[in-house]
Amino acid sequence: MATSDTVTWRPEVEEIITEACERCGVDPAHIDRKTALSARRSINLLFSEWSVRGINYWTTTESTLTLTASTRVYTLPVGTVDVLDAVLRRSSSDTQMTRLALTDYNALPNKTSEGLPINFFFDRQYTPQLYLWPVPENSTDTLIYWQMAQPDDVASSQQNADMPYRWTDAMCAGLAAKLAMKIPGVSDTRITMLAAQAETSFNLAATEEGEKAALKIIPA
Repeated sequence: MATSDTVTWRPEVEEIITEACERCGVDPAHIDRKTALSARRSINLLFSEWSVRGINYWTTTESTLTLTASTRVYTLPVGTVDVLDAVLRRSSSDTQMTRLALTDYNALPNKTSEGLPINFFFDRQYTPQLYLWPVPENSTDTLIYWQMAQPDDVASSQQNADMPYRWTDAMCAGLAAKLAMKIPGVSDTRITMLAAQAETSFNLAATEEGEKAALKIIPA
C-alpha cells in the first residue's frame, strides 16, 4: 500500500488540545470553551518555559542593526529573548564580538570611549537593550546578530502553534501535564505519569535540537 507522499501534517491548536485532553482521560466531546481557553493559556506558558530551558532554534533569526556614531545603547524588538552571537561589519569585513556579563560591562572604566565596537552587553528587560563597547565611532558600521525570539502567541484554537514538526509530541505531552493539574478528577497517578512523560518528550526534542557542527576548541 502506498504512502500519502505528503509531509504537510501540522496539527492546529485545537488538535493539540484534543490530544492533551485525551491523555488526561477526558472525552474530547466534553472540551468546553473554558477548557479550551485554559489550554491555550497553558500552551503560552509552555512556550515561556521552553524559552528559559534552552535555545529554541526555530525562533532564531539573523537581524541587522545600523549603528550610529556616539550612540552606545540600542533598543531591540520586544520579544527578543536572547542574543546568541554577533559580528561587527565594517567595509564588508566582519569582526567577531564578545558578549560581556553585567559585572564586566559595569567594570569598564570609560563606557563612552569610541572605536570599533567589539563587545556587547545584552540587557534583558521587557524592552531589551544592547550596550556596545567601544561606542561606535561612525554611522556606517553594521551589527549583524542572531536573536532568539519569543514564539508567536497562541490566541485561537484555529491556528497553528509556533513550533516545528519535531516538537509536536513535546507540546502535546507538556500541555497534558499542565492540564492534568487543573482538570478535576485526574488521579495523582496519572498526573505523575504525565509529568514524567512531558519531561521525557522535552528532553528528547531538546537533545535533537542541539548543534550538529563539530566542536572546535581554540586556546585563548
